[in-house]
Amino acid sequence: MFYNSLKIFCKKFSILWKFLVWFKNCLIDLSRLKDVLMMMILLHVWPEQIYRFSTRKFLPSKKNKFSKHSRPTIPYELLKSKSSAIERMKEINIIGRGGSFDINNLKKIRGPIFLVGFWTPLKTDNNGNVFYSSKLASKWGIDIKEKSWVANINEKTDPKSLKEIKNENITYINSNKKNVELFIKNGHNVLFSRTYVTDKNGNPYPMQKIWLKSENTSFIDHKQCKLISISEKILKHPLLPPHPFWVQTGSFIPAICSLIFFADKINIYGWDFFLGSSPEKMSYWKLFFSMYNYTADKARSRTHFEEALVNFYYGYQFSKLPNVKIHGYMGQLSKHEKLIKKIEKVFFN
Repeated sequence: MFYNSLKIFCKKFSILWKFLVWFKNCLIDLSRLKDVLMMMILLHVWPEQIYRFSTRKFLPSKKNKFSKHSRPTIPYELLKSKSSAIERMKEINIIGRGGSFDINNLKKIRGPIFLVGFWTPLKTDNNGNVFYSSKLASKWGIDIKEKSWVANINEKTDPKSLKEIKNENITYINSNKKNVELFIKNGHNVLFSRTYVTDKNGNPYPMQKIWLKSENTSFIDHKQCKLISISEKILKHPLLPPHPFWVQTGSFIPAICSLIFFADKINIYGWDFFLGSSPEKMSYWKLFFSMYNYTADKARSRTHFEEALVNFYYGYQFSKLPNVKIHGYMGQLSKHEKLIKKIEKVFFN
């Protein structure tokens, strides 16, 4: 009798607990949506104050802004003494996972290829078709939240029938220690991109949490892996609480800025930042509302709109550099200078 009563109580408590968790998540989601709505409004009426509604304080207050006239063109500085010796390259290709680039066209690309945001190696079937799916990440030993994202793979594809593509011209850019080690173990080339920020005493220290206690890079001491260290200069440091000590940019901007110091010309593909079509075909308001994606925001720690502001701004700026050609959607923002000017007031005085 006691056992049955306990069982019923536990079942009811479990249901209640699930409801409380659901209710708490709903409140968090509503609070975030309120913040995003306020940021969207302020971007048009008072962009200098938008930072007040950044949920995780990733946007700068006035004291952490550069002047728009003195902002660095390349918002990162190369730390040569903390980087591997890398020979200068004439022309390179940086490729992301955006839908504007068909991963099968990889076979048409000539010269060094650097893949950004790929958590597992590319694979191929017997017909030479190229596949990538982060659904396979957990099976490969990587624990990531983005397992729902799939590119060029369908239900009829048997993952066991695919073979890893190993090409000496392909290098995976990554800043996750475990992932880097797995790429090396499986015979792939890796570029470890490490970002530094500046502390309150003016000293650089690495952003990645795995480096906060040690700068040991012994696992990188391998012929297949190179290290590039860069110091972030988007905002004036130090960034003090309640602001995080780094800028939430996503992986593409640091990847471009890591390689721009070592290449005469850069071609960029698949940098879309979640856009489904070209900004050239969008009206101002359609593009503006495309900057927020609720599903992506939830999966990306409630910083999606803030990251969109950074990516749109630097996509526009980088597309104007003579040695950079952006084929993805972030390079097709030229007709939306009005929006870019508003974003500039968010980050610069």
